[in-house]
Amino acid sequence: MEKDKKIREYLGMKQEDMALLLQVTRTQWSMYEIGERDLPLAAKNQLASMLAFIHLTEMASSESFPHLELQQAKIKKVYEDQKMVNAHRQMMVARKLELVTKKYEDAMTGLRFIRFLELHEAQLYKKHQELLNVLQRRAEEVVNKNGLHVQAKYQLKLHVLQQEEVLLNNAL
Repeated sequence: MEKDKKIREYLGMKQEDMALLLQVTRTQWSMYEIGERDLPLAAKNQLASMLAFIHLTEMASSESFPHLELQQAKIKKVYEDQKMVNAHRQMMVARKLELVTKKYEDAMTGLRFIRFLELHEAQLYKKHQELLNVLQRRAEEVVNKNGLHVQAKYQLKLHVLQQEEVLLNNAL
């Protein structure tokens, strides 16, 4: 009778506990669970009463169980706390994205300027070639460090956090 074992587990009881409640031995209960023995009529009636009560209380509102209200309040607090953490993370990721994007754009502007000098101001470019080469290397490093792939990573993080915020709002 595997279903009886499941009933016991559903009730959150050990074999010893069920046996005590039903006023049978643990061996009797164990044998009943595996289908090798039947329970006395009084124990069966007690088990039926317990299951009926559980069924009725599941259908009752949580208002009749103050501890459930406390649990609901705790759940709400968890969601509210997580919402605050989420808002902070969104703000931090948005700032990082903004900073990375700004550095990238500035470096790209520098590279465009060096390219302009190279193509249109060849004389000025040759005169300051070493300096411009250093500036170009620095700009390329910034572009590589803050490139579109890094921006995409932060955009994805921000999007995930925004979706998490929606889920938290729905939960509340």
